Amino acid sequence: FVKVREIYGLDEKTSFRNVTISLEGRPQPLYLGTATQIGVIPTEGIPSLPKMLLPPNCAGLPSMYIRDLLLNPPSFDVASAIQEACRLMCSITCSIPEFTCIPSAKLVKLLESKEVNHIEFCRIKNVLDEIMLMNGNTELSAIQNKLLEPASVVTGLKVDADILIKECRFISKHIGEVISLAGESDQAITSSEYIPKEFFNDMESSWKGRVKRVHAEEEFANVDVAAQALSTAVTEDFLPIIVRVKAVMSSHGSSKGEISYAKEHGAVWFKGRRLTPTVWANTPGEEQIKQLKPAIDSKGRRVGEEWFTTTKVENALARYHEACDNAKCKVLELLRGLSSELQDKINILVFCSTLLIITKALFGHVSEGLRRGWVL
Repeated sequence: FVKVREIYGLDEKTSFRNVTISLEGRPQPLYLGTATQIGVIPTEGIPSLPKMLLPPNCAGLPSMYIRDLLLNPPSFDVASAIQEACRLMCSITCSIPEFTCIPSAKLVKLLESKEVNHIEFCRIKNVLDEIMLMNGNTELSAIQNKLLEPASVVTGLKVDADILIKECRFISKHIGEVISLAGESDQAITSSEYIPKEFFNDMESSWKGRVKRVHAEEEFANVDVAAQALSTAVTEDFLPIIVRVKAVMSSHGSSKGEISYAKEHGAVWFKGRRLTPTVWANTPGEEQIKQLKPAIDSKGRRVGEEWFTTTKVENALARYHEACDNAKCKVLELLRGLSSELQDKINILVFCSTLLIITKALFGHVSEGLRRGWVL
C-alpha cells in the first residue's frame, strides 16, 4: 500500500479495505509499469502526462481527477458523456464560473467534526451558487447535465438534475441566512480617537464579520457598550495626562507619555516616565497622575517601569474582554450549529464539489487542447 499512498497523497494512518468492483463494460485499470512509463504516475526523467493535458493554473484536484481517469479508464457510457461535454465546451460563448474546488474528504471531516469556519462556509456556498449559475445558463446547463453521470461514478451517488438544483438552492439560502457575506456593513471594527486601532482589530477581527449580527445581537451590543465605556475611561483617565505632558515636553528631560497598546497582554495602558511633578500645585492632569498605578500582567507581575493604568481603565478593559469572549463563543456556537444542520446534506455537498472538480478539469483540458491545436 506504500505506492498507493504515494500516488494519491494519503497519510500513513489511512486504512484500506478490500472491495470487489465489477469491471463489466469498462476497461481494465492501467498496470503500474504502464502508468509509470507514460508519465501518469510521477517518475523522475519522464514528463508528467497530466501536466501536458492541463494548463498550469489547473493543478490540484482537477489534475488528480484527470490522473484517476487515466489510471482507471471509465466505462463507454461515461467516456462518451465526458467526450460530449468536452465538445460542448469547445463552442461555448458565455463566461464560466471560477469552479470552487473543495476536497470531498476535507468537506466531510469538517462537517462531521463541526469545525467549518466562516471561510469554508463561504466556499461551500460558492460551490452551490456556481452549480445554480451553470443550471441557469443554456450552454452551461447542457454541459452540467452531461457530467452528472461521471460525478455519480466518482461519488457512488445518483442525483437527479432537478433534485440537485433544489438542494443547492435550499442549502445556499440557509448558509446565507447565517453567514455574514461580503458587503454587509453592520459589523465594523470598533474605533476610538484615543485608543490604537490595532487593539480593537486584534480583539474583534477573529469573530466579527463571521455570522449575521441578528443571530448574536445581544452579544454584539454588549461589545459596543463595553468598547464605549473603555474609550470613556481611557479619555477621562489618560487624556489629561497626555495634554499636560505635551505642554511641558519642550524642555530637556521633561515628562513623556502616550496611550499605547500592549499587544502581548491585550491591554491599553499609559506608557510614560517622569510624570510626577516636582511640586503638586493642583494643575490640570495632576489628579489623573495620582490615580495611576503600575500595570500588571495576568500572573500579577509588574509589566515594566513605564507602563501604568488606573482602576477605572482596568475594570472597563476587563468588561470589554469579557464581552468579546462572549461574542466569540456565540459566533463559534452558531458556526457549529450550522455544521450540525448540514450533516444531513453531506452527500449532496460531496456530489456538488465533485461535479465542479470534474467540470474544471475538463474545461482546463479543453482549453489546453485548443491552445495546442488538438482535435477533441
